[in-house]
Amino acid sequence: MSVWRRYLVKDMTGRLVDLPSSLLDRADDGTAPLPHFAGRCVEMVAAVIVGDRKSQARVTELAFTKLYFDQMGYVDAAKRERMIRLMLESCADRRCPPPRQGAHQGNCAHLSRRAVAARDQLIREFGWEPKPDERDAALSRLDPSRLRSAPPEPVPTLH
Repeated sequence: MSVWRRYLVKDMTGRLVDLPSSLLDRADDGTAPLPHFAGRCVEMVAAVIVGDRKSQARVTELAFTKLYFDQMGYVDAAKRERMIRLMLESCADRRCPPPRQGAHQGNCAHLSRRAVAARDQLIREFGWEPKPDERDAALSRLDPSRLRSAPPEPVPTLH
């Protein structure tokens, strides 16, 4: 059994196309830019797939996000750091013990407000709420068995 990841990005026409993980990795680690994404925010589908690559592979995680690129075409490091900070801050309220009757909650109200604000900001800046047809298009490309009788479509790829 294998575990791998696949990425789809929305191209200029609105279609979802494959973005090979090796290309995204190089743009993320600063070794090779993706010039066609320079200075853009791109809507991306990130999938974790588990199974045999030839048959019975299933999507186990699917995320619809926005990915920012700098003016050169590298993944924007400042935006990536902001996303990570917001993700960590969004968990601040998890440090609080579950509320018990009569128990002192201390700083938990402040932590809860901070976490909610961070989650809201994450959604505004990095969330992509796909339309049902966009979600179905992603699933039909990544895991057609999850859709009812969806015919497979040709696979365009960014090079």
